[in-house]
Amino acid sequence: MQTVGMPLSRAIIGWTLVFAFALSVRCAGGIWWQARQTDENAFAFGDSFSYWVLGHQIYKGESYQFGGENAKISRTPGYPILIAAWHKLFAGKPSVVSVRMLNAILGACTVVVIGIFATLLFDRRVGVCAAMLASIYPGGIVMSILILSEGPFCLVMILQLLAFYYVLRDCNSAKDNSLRWRSAILTGMAAAVAVLIRPSWLLFTPLLLVAVLLCSAQRKKLCWQGILIMLAFCITMSPWWVRNYRVVGHFVPTTLQVGASLYDGLHENATGGSDMSFVLYFHGAQNIDDAKLATPPLDCYEFRLNNRMRDAALDWAAANPNQVLALAGTKFVRFWRPLASDKVGASVAMRWGMAVGYLGIVALALYGLILLIKHHKLNQTDGSPSTQAPVLVAVLLSISPAIYFTALHMVFVSSIRYRQPAVLVLTVLAGFGFSQGLQRFACGRRLLAWFAAPTEGGG
Repeated sequence: MQTVGMPLSRAIIGWTLVFAFALSVRCAGGIWWQARQTDENAFAFGDSFSYWVLGHQIYKGESYQFGGENAKISRTPGYPILIAAWHKLFAGKPSVVSVRMLNAILGACTVVVIGIFATLLFDRRVGVCAAMLASIYPGGIVMSILILSEGPFCLVMILQLLAFYYVLRDCNSAKDNSLRWRSAILTGMAAAVAVLIRPSWLLFTPLLLVAVLLCSAQRKKLCWQGILIMLAFCITMSPWWVRNYRVVGHFVPTTLQVGASLYDGLHENATGGSDMSFVLYFHGAQNIDDAKLATPPLDCYEFRLNNRMRDAALDWAAANPNQVLALAGTKFVRFWRPLASDKVGASVAMRWGMAVGYLGIVALALYGLILLIKHHKLNQTDGSPSTQAPVLVAVLLSISPAIYFTALHMVFVSSIRYRQPAVLVLTVLAGFGFSQGLQRFACGRRLLAWFAAPTEGGG
């Protein structure tokens, strides 16, 4: 992809170097983490094991379920499908470390896409800075070496935001207008794939569309493009929806773990962190109620159990609004606190390294945001040749995931794990802040000159 104002060959070489650096850091991290495991086939997280099992089931053509016959809609299939493809590549016997390398590749691709995204929103200097910050951000590295859905999700999330940028940018020709409609379709498809990887992303796209419509002067055109986005989203999601309806006889947009997740965050003993020990109690209560029925219930067990936990969480929240607010504050702190809990299994050095990296990204992002608000009107472009969208669009696309995930995890359980995708997107604003800071110094300007050199003749 040619970067604005840069020779194509130099752009390719530059982004290849960025990719190689990000990949080498992640591969080294993955190998180091694997070496720390006592069993080379063991997983540090229960989620990792479930993804592995489901991926193997897809590869073998077996029933898609984890935890028995009553757990057929416990996980969306996005990440398991990717693991199944990896099983296919390795004849059904991939090593654990090879899947870590897969996530490392996806993480390195995410870094490059972040750089391109920042280049489009601002300029090539910002793109370089954002990519380099994303490549060394400790939280991003960790998410690229663990066998968790955050790795592929972050890539698809950034691709969705990139496609949505083309929907929002100013049209100067019929060709640009056609690109906007195609980008709307790609935005909806990417949004659906992101949800199939991480179900918590479900509400982001419609909420973002509402926010854009409220802020835009072109509501009619954007309304039609928003409809196209949601249509593409629904079509892409439809195979999963149809499958779920055939399994339980009801529309299930994501999984039947929503009830358990909601109760995990909203009950009298909730702390803001996750503790799923209550599930056994609900299983027992459901079994007792089922035994009292004269005839078998019409709905399947998994569906009824999910509804039972969901209703219990909502009933408790309605009866205890003050505790819900207090929990929301606790979850906010857990989400944004710099230092990870000592229960995550990381060393003190790792925890502090992640904290320093996180604080650096947030500080640079805040600095960049302040500069944008201070020096530019939000409904105008920042004056750079590559910018096609108002500063408001750049700010909205950069901070909307952080706002969304913060609000979401003030309801559900919260931890620093859930903020990592949002912080990766913040590297775009951080790249702007870092670029502005570097350009205050001669050595900083020279550092960016190789990437930022214009094409001969001013092209």
